[in-house]
Amino acid sequence: MCATYTYKKDAVREKLREAITVYGATPRAKIRPTDLGPVVVPECAGLAVREYRWGWSVPWEKRPLINAKAETLTQLPTFKPHLQQRCLLPADGFYEGGVWFHQPGEAVFCFAGLWRPLQAATTGGDVSGCFVMLTTSPNESVAKFHDRMPFIVHPDDFTDWLRGDWQRVLTAPDKSPLEKFQKQPELF
Repeated sequence: MCATYTYKKDAVREKLREAITVYGATPRAKIRPTDLGPVVVPECAGLAVREYRWGWSVPWEKRPLINAKAETLTQLPTFKPHLQQRCLLPADGFYEGGVWFHQPGEAVFCFAGLWRPLQAATTGGDVSGCFVMLTTSPNESVAKFHDRMPFIVHPDDFTDWLRGDWQRVLTAPDKSPLEKFQKQPELF
């Protein structure tokens, strides 16, 4: 399931800045597991962007846990303690099966996620948290390439995901059609 997404445009920061206090989130061409990525979290009466590490360490896996199925999120003991630590992950696209998917016009959108604080011994500097990305069944655009896709939150649901009726949002991922870019094989 989605192991790379993108956040590369300065426009991302500009659009988020309208509603969020931005704390140094640096656009990157690709964000992969264990990389730092921007995470939108509620803070006081507003929102803030932090940079957290993608992936949770769990005792039964050597590699970090990077995704959580939206359909089972509320039932699993790994995620239950963190259901109140919801976040949005700004992106302008994601890779699935070697194909880059994006919204028309490469608009900025957000995935649903959960975050948790890092243990003091594992912070590796100023990083204070880590996150997992929620996944869901694919829309028509992605279904030909993979049986899961990131859980895209409809912009009207951002507030509910972060502070409101998040359980309703879990039942309503944004399944709008996506455009794709697929690298063509070398001919010569």
